[in-house]
Amino acid sequence: MSNELCTWDDLDIELTRWHEAARTVTLWWRDDDASVAQPALRRLGELSARWQVPLSLAVIPARADSTLLAILDDCPGAKVLQHGYAHVDHGNGAEPAAELGKHRPAQLVLDELNRGFERLNDVLSEFLLPVLVPPWNRIERSLVTELVARGYRGLSCFSAREPYTGCAGLTVSNCHVDPVHWKKAGAFRGESKSLSMLIGHLRARREGAVDADEPTGVLTHHWSHDAQTWAFLERLFEQTVAHGNVHWLAAQQVFAA
Repeated sequence: MSNELCTWDDLDIELTRWHEAARTVTLWWRDDDASVAQPALRRLGELSARWQVPLSLAVIPARADSTLLAILDDCPGAKVLQHGYAHVDHGNGAEPAAELGKHRPAQLVLDELNRGFERLNDVLSEFLLPVLVPPWNRIERSLVTELVARGYRGLSCFSAREPYTGCAGLTVSNCHVDPVHWKKAGAFRGESKSLSMLIGHLRARREGAVDADEPTGVLTHHWSHDAQTWAFLERLFEQTVAHGNVHWLAAQQVFAA
């Protein structure tokens, strides 16, 4: 499905198939790279409120500011997730960007994450969940097994979750749809390709090709949205909310033990 050109009618057909199978479509929305209130983030909050779609906001601790509170207050079911520490690439440039990679001692990385969580707890405690979103969706596997001991109860990256993520006490729920084409300077990926990612994961869940219990996650980056990306999200929420068997989950539901 990922290479197919899909339409909104194709999405409607897939949602209908779930309905005919007496199954509920579970979706969730994660937005990354938040730090302070800005116009794009306010617009995101307005979108969440208008369609009553819960927002899971991944906030960078080192840059976090209490101005986010006003936006979160107006979003139904909004929660804050920890987006690494400072969103800094510690690689040498020859490998994919990563803050939580193998480039530094594990103890140093984990201690830095702890400081980041404490920072978020100081600023945004009423919305904060002990869920880690690694910058660039990358984390060294050896670090994953240490997260529970550090107090984390959730982890979110990108693509269908893998077997290693099932360590006791840690709920893993990734995102599977990204409407931004990062290799093209953050331009909109396009309606057809974005829908293909969404329908592809839903179909794979329905047919048992991936973990059917993992909610399908939509990933956004508010600061990068152009007019086409905003229009896509508006229509996505409109069409899915109209279906009685579609449930947009809040983060506390996604990462429930």
